[in-house]
Amino acid sequence: MRVNVDENMLWVVTQAQVASHRLDQAINRQALGDLREDPELRLDILTSRLTLLDDGPQRRYLTNEGLAARLDDALLQMQALRDSATTTEGMNGFDPQRLTPHLDALMASLNRIANRVMMAEWESTGARLDTYHSSLRQVIASIIGIGLSGMVLVMLLVIALRQRRAAQRELMVHRDRLEEEVERHVYRYRQTSEALAQSLDRERGVSEFYRSFAAMVSHQFRTPLAVIDSGLQRLQRRHLQFSPEQRSERYTRLREAVTQMTRLVESSLTAARIDGKQVIASLGRHSLRRIVDELCHLEADVSGTRRLQARHGAEDAWAWCDRTLTEQILANLVENAVKYSPESQPVHLTTAREANQIICRVTDFGRGIAVDEQPRLFERFFRGSAAAGSDGTGLGLNIARHLAQIQHGDLTMCSRPGEGTTFTLRLPAAEVRENGNEQS
Repeated sequence: MRVNVDENMLWVVTQAQVASHRLDQAINRQALGDLREDPELRLDILTSRLTLLDDGPQRRYLTNEGLAARLDDALLQMQALRDSATTTEGMNGFDPQRLTPHLDALMASLNRIANRVMMAEWESTGARLDTYHSSLRQVIASIIGIGLSGMVLVMLLVIALRQRRAAQRELMVHRDRLEEEVERHVYRYRQTSEALAQSLDRERGVSEFYRSFAAMVSHQFRTPLAVIDSGLQRLQRRHLQFSPEQRSERYTRLREAVTQMTRLVESSLTAARIDGKQVIASLGRHSLRRIVDELCHLEADVSGTRRLQARHGAEDAWAWCDRTLTEQILANLVENAVKYSPESQPVHLTTAREANQIICRVTDFGRGIAVDEQPRLFERFFRGSAAAGSDGTGLGLNIARHLAQIQHGDLTMCSRPGEGTTFTLRLPAAEVRENGNEQS
């Protein structure tokens, strides 16, 4: 209330008026015999209201309004009321005849103060309304000005956007023409670059082919050539001293050396072609089951035995592969399985389908492969301890794995020393073909 004294002044004066009227009412009712009334309490309330009016902010307000004398007169009448009420003890202390003149004068002063405060409040409210109306008119004028300015800006913006669209259309036309010209040049340059890249790949492949072939020739061909040379020299120097059996044995060794050299040449050429990226798979849908069965029949016809036993776990073992490369892989695996396992033990070829792959497992029951040698088994020219004393090039498994990978497949191995070895060929599965459209 001290902060907003101008707004609360009318309320304070009104409360003082109400207190004076209630005191007058209490005095009269007590005089009529109503003992429930307490004039002394009403007098204390009136005193507190007048004391509040005499407080600093309220007195300054009334002084500014020229009501200081009225306030002093009301305070004097209040003091006279209290003096009159306390001069006589008991209920007669609030005698209406003695208190009414002072109370009427007090109420008259409060009425004049209330009227003047009400008028001041009206004037203050009117001034605030005038200020509000003036501010409102200024705000309306500002809004109108802003609206007009906005319309002008919108018009300028529309004009600028139209000009920008026209410029963008022209720019797009020029850009399209430039892109077409660039595309023509880029297409021509790309064709030239692709042709050069293909030529370079061919040259690199040929160079790698000859380099790899030369390295393998110098590495692998010395032993069989040395065997042939030494054998021929002995026959040349001592052929008269050899019996027919000895000469036949020498001829057989020479033929075995020539055969070994022929295998070396074929394997070396294949490895060199792989290194030079000269091996290209001709992929198609082929029945891995039929390839395995034909391989088993061919081995039986050549060797006269039936060590190869085929087991098929899937009727639709159709693989997306190159038939020739797949046959070469399986022939190598079967040759190793037959070579490194006892003649009394069979070799199992099992086909199956796993998810989106067709697999063929070649399992032998030989000595197996040492654990420390297994990680190097697919390395070029590596031969394990189990292969000691037998013919071989050390290229077969390396070539087989590369041929599988060329067909987007793989070749893996699992071996237990003393129990045997299983090689697993994995190839992408293909859809089952109708009988009239089978490729193999």
